[in-house]
Amino acid sequence: MKGTRFQFISRTSLYIEQFQIKKYFSQIPPFHNFENGVHSINQNRVVACPDMTCASLNTPPIFRRFQLLLTFLCLFRLNSSVKQVTVPGQIVLGGLFPIHEAGRNASHQCGKIKADQGVQRMVAMLFALEKVNRDRQLLPQASLGAQILDTCSVDSYALEQTLEFIKSVMSNGDGVTCADGSTGSYTRQPVVAVVGAAGSQVSVMVASMLQLFKIPQVSYSSTGAELSEKPRFAFFSRVVPPDNLQAQVMARVIGALEWTYVHAIADTGSYGERGMDSFRAAAAENGICIDGDVQKISRRWTEKNFRDLLIRMHRTRKARGVVMFVDEDNLKRLLKTLDILVAEGHSELDRHFWFVASDSWGIKQSVVRGLEHRTYGAITIAPMVREETGYLEYFRSLSPKGFVFLEEFFEYLGCSATEEVKTFGDCFDMVNVTLKQESYVPFVVDTVKIIAKAISMYIEDDCGKTPFHKCSLAQSGFRGERLQKYYRNMSLNKNEPALIDANGDGIGRYDVFQLDMNGVYQKVGKWRSTDDFLSVEVEKIRHAFKTAHGERPMSVCSTDCPRGHYRAYQDQTCCWACIPCDTSTSIHNETSCEECAIGMVPDRTLHFCVPIPPVSMQWDTTWSLIPAAFSTLGIASTIFVVSVFLKFSNTPVIMASGRELCYCMMCGIGMCYVLTFFLVSQPTVITCSLTRILMGLSMSAIYAAIITKTNRLARVFKPDSAQRPKFITPKAQVGICMGIVSVQLIGTFVWLFFDPPGTMVVFPSRTEAVLTCKATTSHLLISLLYNILLIVACTVYAFKTRKIPENFNETRHIGFTMYSTCILWLAFGPIYFATQSDFRVYIVLFQPYKNVRTRQSAVGRLVNQQMRFMR
Repeated sequence: MKGTRFQFISRTSLYIEQFQIKKYFSQIPPFHNFENGVHSINQNRVVACPDMTCASLNTPPIFRRFQLLLTFLCLFRLNSSVKQVTVPGQIVLGGLFPIHEAGRNASHQCGKIKADQGVQRMVAMLFALEKVNRDRQLLPQASLGAQILDTCSVDSYALEQTLEFIKSVMSNGDGVTCADGSTGSYTRQPVVAVVGAAGSQVSVMVASMLQLFKIPQVSYSSTGAELSEKPRFAFFSRVVPPDNLQAQVMARVIGALEWTYVHAIADTGSYGERGMDSFRAAAAENGICIDGDVQKISRRWTEKNFRDLLIRMHRTRKARGVVMFVDEDNLKRLLKTLDILVAEGHSELDRHFWFVASDSWGIKQSVVRGLEHRTYGAITIAPMVREETGYLEYFRSLSPKGFVFLEEFFEYLGCSATEEVKTFGDCFDMVNVTLKQESYVPFVVDTVKIIAKAISMYIEDDCGKTPFHKCSLAQSGFRGERLQKYYRNMSLNKNEPALIDANGDGIGRYDVFQLDMNGVYQKVGKWRSTDDFLSVEVEKIRHAFKTAHGERPMSVCSTDCPRGHYRAYQDQTCCWACIPCDTSTSIHNETSCEECAIGMVPDRTLHFCVPIPPVSMQWDTTWSLIPAAFSTLGIASTIFVVSVFLKFSNTPVIMASGRELCYCMMCGIGMCYVLTFFLVSQPTVITCSLTRILMGLSMSAIYAAIITKTNRLARVFKPDSAQRPKFITPKAQVGICMGIVSVQLIGTFVWLFFDPPGTMVVFPSRTEAVLTCKATTSHLLISLLYNILLIVACTVYAFKTRKIPENFNETRHIGFTMYSTCILWLAFGPIYFATQSDFRVYIVLFQPYKNVRTRQSAVGRLVNQQMRFMR
């Protein structure tokens, strides 16, 4: 197992196995179970002696478990030469800042100096200390000092630096005699609280160590969700909100842009991995999918790794949004590699990706400096930003002398302390650098102020009006668990929300920014946890993307399916194939087709089945007007013939024709023409009743008159008949005719009684409904059967009377008519009743889109390709 090396500039270098440390401390009970707490070490001190030996005063049994740790700490001299910035004060705060970038290998843990994220934030702490010490209202009882160390953005290196704070707490050599009789040396004051660190991964490591000694820690920029876990990080607080809130904002911004498919890149470690875990959960709630696995990068990556990542991401053309939880150093390396690839000829990567980045990008100019042409349009999230009044003036007036990190930065800028160049303002002017406030500067100032206010309340409660240096608190020291109770749920100013909540997290207040073409961050939205409302200018963001990329920003795996298709999901819920549905099916949850019940069809959205509205013959259609016109002409003709018969009723021709039977026949003909109007009318109970009655009655009247007439002629001209035939008078003939018709009429009324008339809806096809009269085919056939018998009888009598004298040869015409009628009925009847639902000619001529083959679809349904979009 590899050890983690804690190396100091001293005579001692140790290798400590992480596993052994964890195993050892796991056997130690939590500190809150101790009676005195770790600060009781001030009464049983471990001090360093000049000969590098260690002395202990009456170490109680409860601390013997710390013997390994105490021995380890004693091996380091109290004056070990660690680079640090110190500010004298009666009360000392620790400070952890990433003054340098992380090194690229284990032998060089620190890289080049970080002007914004490191130096500016450290200067912000110096600025805040000066404000606190000048403001007698904030901390009037004592002066505030600092011990500021560099973390180099490396967790193991930061842990080494943190041991300096531990030694300050555990070391106090007043009145202690060493083994050789000399007096122990002590020149440092214990650190009351620590401001920092910056990165979440660094804060996780530091918080684990500080918690052992109950030293409160308040971070100004560590947003990792892991740090909200209590009691694992019981002594950790922060003035910034955790990443789970930031991840929700990022997901909701992406949702507002209607993106559903994005890439995801995260740093290895607490900040990147936990932040991306929070984003994945928020993305799932907002219907957003991540292409493949989250791409994890580390500070050990080379340019080749970044090149491979960008080219691999480009292969998924549909995912153009890139969500990033990546620290500043890796962001710059990634964007620089993208710029190199485009310059080398990979033009397809130019403006292909649309970045949505976390607060590690925020509104930092250092990330995009020189790369504005590759990054404009990028969306970034940052905690609510404000300008810290007086900070820039303070920085410009600051001299680097006496501050080791500032002296290094001064040289980094290319300046050297002379009579002409004394301050940073002089240096900035000389090298033509414009100083812009880094986004987290106000949070550093707030962190110092909130701790100072908590210390003031602590002193006021314990010391009252007693001066601090005379109060027992100055000797016993501040207790960490009590101190943090003061600054949690406390606001800096009246009528403002608490800066840190009861769990030690900052209040969620985020701003959304978009980088314009000039490299300026434009505010396009905001989110506040108090009302959980996101305000974002979607159209402004889209316009910026469209200006930058010449198109509306879309980052989706699959677009909406065309009408009449459902989604067949693939690996993720954001990716699907579109499968066509049959016209008689509805789309259920856009994931399957469900057959509608008979009489139902899909609605316009194809999501629900609705009843088919029944149709009937309308008077304004050709199908109604043509029959109505012919029937009108027929009625007029019938009326004309009746009028002629009435006017010339006493003439020989009219009298010889049998006027009474002719009137009966014309009455039947008139009823046939009138029947047409009921057939094409809207079906109702009345029209259906009249249709049933007139359909059989009209034909019965016609054929009854014909059969009566032919029967009389047959009897009159019967060869073997010597007597005058009976019932040949006009009245008798009319009576016979009425008797024949009455049979039909009685049968019709019986039919109406047993099968009351009404309306019904029939479905000629799956998508059609027709309102018609309720009558079965068998009933209609029975109704017409009587008329068929009359037709047969008429034909028989017409045949029998074919040879009568010429003056009565009208029977010959009747015969021809009846022969034709029989042929027509024999041809029409079977065809009509057998094929009434099989409209082959109609389909061929009027609905050719149905005249196609059907195929089996991919999901086992018969799908008519030509019909599916007809509705």
